[in-house]
Amino acid sequence: MTHDTVLAFYDELGFELIDFDGYDTLFIELLDDGSYATVSDDDGHIPESLNTDIVFNVYDDNDSFQWSVTLHDSHQLQELMISAESIDHLLCTLQNIRQENIEEFQ
Repeated sequence: MTHDTVLAFYDELGFELIDFDGYDTLFIELLDDGSYATVSDDDGHIPESLNTDIVFNVYDDNDSFQWSVTLHDSHQLQELMISAESIDHLLCTLQNIRQENIEEFQ
């Protein structure tokens, strides 16, 4: 899979490619309060494939990290985004998955 395929996939979901601290980053604004999210692989880079684990990272309007959740792949995020009634609903669902992940590894 090419880098362009990954970028096109995330572009369709509303993500932008931005330079964040010198790194290319998949970025999306979340709420009117200035919060935003990034998507990366486990190493903090743009995923090389749509079929590998991804990390959805949430930041506040001061660029302070708030929380993150690991998903099985980019397609899982796509399904969650499509089925969410709102950004608030999406974030709630992602936080539930995060909690399930935490419980699984305790």
